[in-house]
Amino acid sequence: MAEGGPDEGSAPPTPSMSSLPLAALNVRVRRRLSLFLNLRAHVAADWTALAEEMGFEYLEIRRLETHADPTGSLLDDWQGRPGASVGRLLELLGKLGRDDLLMELGPSIEEDCQKYILKQQQEASEKPLQVDSVDSSIPRTRDPAGITICDDPLGAVGWWWLSLMITCKARNVTSRLSLHSASLQVPIRSD
Repeated sequence: MAEGGPDEGSAPPTPSMSSLPLAALNVRVRRRLSLFLNLRAHVAADWTALAEEMGFEYLEIRRLETHADPTGSLLDDWQGRPGASVGRLLELLGKLGRDDLLMELGPSIEEDCQKYILKQQQEASEKPLQVDSVDSSIPRTRDPAGITICDDPLGAVGWWWLSLMITCKARNVTSRLSLHSASLQVPIRSD
């Protein structure tokens, strides 16, 4: 970065921003980055130098040259690789001596990162509260056997009524099936 006092646009990102994924950068910032890096210049590092610093091999760089926006394609490809982050991109641009990019795009990058962080926090607050562990096999009743007829406010009468309704429904279904010459196969339990 430039010598002297830290400029507003060249201030290093906060630690939370440096670990953000590259997806935090919106189209506007990516297009402006492409405007700077797509130009072949002998005095400043272009997208090919950035690609080499990102760990891309010669044939990968040659393939990216065929795209209309090689910088945009480079960022899209790099975003899926391990270690790709906004902080790492800024670090590589600084290593390549592209302080002009850092000063010009710094405020826009920081704004995109802030929006991304706020969106992530909002999505996290809207998620339903869930317990990480599943322990449904542990009985939650005082009686280790589970629910009994004593737990029903109607007692045995309620259970009797429920079993009667199920039996009537089953008879109704089987009578409808017999009208259509069909049968209902119910396996017999042996317990």
